[in-house]
Amino acid sequence: MPRPRVHDDALRDRLLAESTRVVAEAGPAALTVRDVATRAGTSSSAVYALFGSREALLRAVGDRAADRFAAHLRAAARTGDPDRDLLALGVAYRGFALAEPHTYRVMFARAGVGASHPGSAPVTAAPTFRVLHDAVQDALRSGAAAGAYPAAAGADDAVRGATHVWALAHGWVSLELDGLLPWPADERDARYVAALRAAGPGLLGPPPA
Repeated sequence: MPRPRVHDDALRDRLLAESTRVVAEAGPAALTVRDVATRAGTSSSAVYALFGSREALLRAVGDRAADRFAAHLRAAARTGDPDRDLLALGVAYRGFALAEPHTYRVMFARAGVGASHPGSAPVTAAPTFRVLHDAVQDALRSGAAAGAYPAAAGADDAVRGATHVWALAHGWVSLELDGLLPWPADERDARYVAALRAAGPGLLGPPPA
């Protein structure tokens, strides 16, 4: 019988979850190998065995956040209607942030980790952005959005539209996570969807002449 793995995937996931919580609440500088090992009920040597260094652990925190977010977005409903699918993606974006606020903050609200890690690729190449980009591109090729363009929408139009949609969703979510929206919780779902519907055509349309 093979020997059981002491430092297994379950421990790795637990260390990443605890590290995510620390970074989200206090920033990357607060993350120490000793502290996260204690939080996860293990030893510092186990952290080094699994990740190699504190910096590698920090990078893994950002990678885990991006992977989880991208998977959630990819799982959003697909109906074949580009406009409805883009709206569903916007709803999924907010849903993830509310369900996993620590993971979301690690990605976008803490300098030096996640999307702002010095070793990160450009945001437009990130898997999460590509999911949004592809949905926007499909919407731009559909009848309603395509009618706003004097000629066929190009690659730059999809990047611009995706960035605009992202800015709206991220701005709303950031305010909501910080408790700064003026409406009670039971109104926010409907107001968010209404905001996406109202702003959508302008976000995807061509730039002003």
